[in-house]
Amino acid sequence: MLDQLGIERFAEKHLMPDRVEITRDGGEQVLDPETGRLEPAPRRDVYEGPAGFYPRQERIRSRSGRTGAWVDEVRPAYRLLLPLRAGEVWESDSVLVTQARDEQAVGRTYSVAALGEVSSLPIVRTVWLEEHNRAVAS
Repeated sequence: MLDQLGIERFAEKHLMPDRVEITRDGGEQVLDPETGRLEPAPRRDVYEGPAGFYPRQERIRSRSGRTGAWVDEVRPAYRLLLPLRAGEVWESDSVLVTQARDEQAVGRTYSVAALGEVSSLPIVRTVWLEEHNRAVAS
C-alpha cells in the first residue's frame, strides 16, 4: 500500500529547501474613517513556509509587427512546489522568496500565473509563476 503521508514528507524535506511568503491583494477599496478616502484594502497573508522553485522555459510562437512574420520567443517561467497544507493559491497572488539555497533568489518576487494544479493523488501543490522583478541586491 502506498504511504501518501510518507511521500508528502519526503517531498517537503527534499524538494522544498527554500522559504516563501505568499500574499494576496485585499480586493475592493475600503473607506479610511480618518481621511474619508477610499484606500486599497490591506494585503492578506496566504502562506509562509517551505517551497521549491524549478525553472522552466516556455516557447511561444507568435506573429509580430505589420509583416506578420512568425517569431519564436522563449520566456522564463517557474514551477513552485508547496506542501499540501499551503492551501489554495490564486492567480495574481504575489510570491516573495525569503530564504533560498541560491542566494540570488532571495528577495525576488513572482506573480502566480494560474491556479494551482490538482490531482487524484495529491502529494504537493504545484503552482506556475511568472517573474515579477529582477531587482539586484545591493
